[in-house]
Amino acid sequence: MWQKVHVPHRRTMSIPDTYPVGSTIRAHFHTMEENAEATDFILHRFEFLQSSAELSPDGKDHILEIAARMRSVPFPVLVERSRNNADPELDQLRRQIVLQILTDLGNPDAQQRTFVAPAYGKARNSQEGEIDYYRFLYSRGNTGNQNGGNGNGF
Repeated sequence: MWQKVHVPHRRTMSIPDTYPVGSTIRAHFHTMEENAEATDFILHRFEFLQSSAELSPDGKDHILEIAARMRSVPFPVLVERSRNNADPELDQLRRQIVLQILTDLGNPDAQQRTFVAPAYGKARNSQEGEIDYYRFLYSRGNTGNQNGGNGNGF
């Protein structure tokens, strides 16, 4: 006659069917953070004085920040090119000025890491920014609107 034998529960070594909370999106968030950090290394057109290669006071502060952080991150330094690539000579002059400053501040690899290129992504104008701002505000639910916070806000 067969007897039922009690076997103590043993932990299985197989891969679990579920993952810890947040583990599947952590890589996505890390990529977004890196992309955002890379935008810190863009010298925009407005950081130069009008149609010259001279940096504005804000541009001078920004290039000092770039030079200090450049040694510890792999991002390229971008000098935003002129609108519609209208003045490539000015763009190259700006690159040479930026390159010289970064090299003088102790970044010997500035030659290989400094480029003239469009800035990452399209900037929004004030009207587009306002629309996005209110869309964000009213998408959070429980905004006190009469629709019961269903997300559309209207």
